[in-house]
Amino acid sequence: MNAQRLLQQVLGAAVGVALFVAAFVFASLLLATAAVLGLALWGWLWWRSRRLRGQPEQGRGIVIEGEYRVEREPQSRRER
Repeated sequence: MNAQRLLQQVLGAAVGVALFVAAFVFASLLLATAAVLGLALWGWLWWRSRRLRGQPEQGRGIVIEGEYRVEREPQSRRER
């Protein structure tokens, strides 16, 4: 009976180590996938915003000058 218990302990330890290694591999793949997706998103945002970074230096901004006047509603309309 002692040999059977020793075999169970050895097999239990082997299964535990195998599960630990499998969890480590899974976590590594998950983190690598997240890193690649994050890098791809950063690259896409960088590529899309490259024109915006150069605009102030090129002086393409448009300024519209004008005046404004605040018009108030008559008293009769506000009371309704």
